[in-house]
Amino acid sequence: MTNKRTQYIITVLLILSAALNIFQFSQNPNQLSSHNSTSNQSIPYGELQNEYNELYTQYQTLSSQFQSLSQQYDQHGLVPPYASISKGTITWVFYDLKNDTVTWQMPMDTYRYYVSMQKPQQILTLQTATGTVTTYDVRPYIQPSFFANSISTLTAGRTGQEFVKEVDNIKDQLVIYGTSLGEAPYQFPAETLTEGTGKCADTTILMASMLLAGDQQASYNFKVYVEYVQMNPVGTLVSDNNALTQPNHAIIKVVFSNGTVWSIETTTNYFYAYSQPYVGWQFDVTSINP
Repeated sequence: MTNKRTQYIITVLLILSAALNIFQFSQNPNQLSSHNSTSNQSIPYGELQNEYNELYTQYQTLSSQFQSLSQQYDQHGLVPPYASISKGTITWVFYDLKNDTVTWQMPMDTYRYYVSMQKPQQILTLQTATGTVTTYDVRPYIQPSFFANSISTLTAGRTGQEFVKEVDNIKDQLVIYGTSLGEAPYQFPAETLTEGTGKCADTTILMASMLLAGDQQASYNFKVYVEYVQMNPVGTLVSDNNALTQPNHAIIKVVFSNGTVWSIETTTNYFYAYSQPYVGWQFDVTSINP
């Protein structure tokens, strides 16, 4: 809450500062020119007019942002992203990449239905360079139906690639702790979205669920894969099959209809697609529709 109040105060101060400069200039637009002329550094009136126009445009932008923040603060006392519960409804509020506010709502009974499901602990057996290892399967936790009634706010008017970046943007606004794969039971998408935290398995489940919901609604015809990979201590992915010994991380791969491939890191607070080669274990989740 302290950070949100700080943002609010900073915005107000910026607007007041801009307004003061505009007011002073409008009262005596020739003041600066007169002052500089005494130093033989007279600034042409046209340049001053351009500076005034630029400053006034900045003021209008800040004023608009202030009005939006003020309304949000007055109504909720909160600044996105946040989740809240009121009158039997849970609400999630985020910013999209256009800086518009996105609001998702769901009856508490529906939310409870999704988070109260039995959490499976299915085991996957994976082949490595030194033999076989086991890990927990994230696929049973993927729930595109959870977003069926809200995902259109991200697909409307957007291409497949734009939509994928919007999904990543929502993930970016969550508070993420750690990159390790972790162990089951994992979190359902509703839990990660609401609690704002999770391991890489949880954020991978969240992103896969939103991506599938959007693809099923907007028919982008891309394919979605969950990939188990091995991350080195320095943050790079193992790229040699002979060095692949243990899955300790999960990422999302999207293959678009035009052949473009994005292998997306799910634990950063910015969009990051791996460009360097890597190896791992790939599972197609495109057809999941629970």
